[in-house]
Amino acid sequence: MSEKATLRRAIREAAKLQAKDAWYAEDRMSCEVFLDSMHYRRAARIFAFIPFGCEVDITPILYDVLQNKTLAIPIAHPDSTLTFHPVTSLENLGVGEYGVAQPTAGVPVTPTAKDLMLVPALAYTKAGVRLGRGKGYYDRYLAAYPTTFTVGICRSFQLLEEIPHQGWDRPVETVLCAGVWY
Repeated sequence: MSEKATLRRAIREAAKLQAKDAWYAEDRMSCEVFLDSMHYRRAARIFAFIPFGCEVDITPILYDVLQNKTLAIPIAHPDSTLTFHPVTSLENLGVGEYGVAQPTAGVPVTPTAKDLMLVPALAYTKAGVRLGRGKGYYDRYLAAYPTTFTVGICRSFQLLEEIPHQGWDRPVETVLCAGVWY
């Protein structure tokens, strides 16, 4: 088993041991800090994700974006690619290939330097190195759109000192953990 696979397993196991009320407090702090940030205020559109598994519950952010900006959510395709689609409601989403909520249709949109992307991961370092789920969807997508400002968001148990990475791994520009920017 690779170092990354072992680390993914360890993060998933650590998530099972975490108190859910601690998650709620950290998630709430991160959402409040994000919504109050210049990063958010300056962004024309927000490319985000629907939380899955032990990812931070960014639902308050999603609802704020729906009221104030344009929200784009990804569709994960069987060929390991992503496309992002504008959504106007979280209630009309379908279920994708991995059990993740996603848009059911729509014309894809691509991010620009005026937009912001919240990037999901199992873990981050303070320098923005991310540990994804292992399929490379976001690494390929971020490589294709390098001018978009990227934010990783995680809980304190997901902020690691070091994550093994290769040349194709794409870090995020900043990380928000438990209400603190790195």
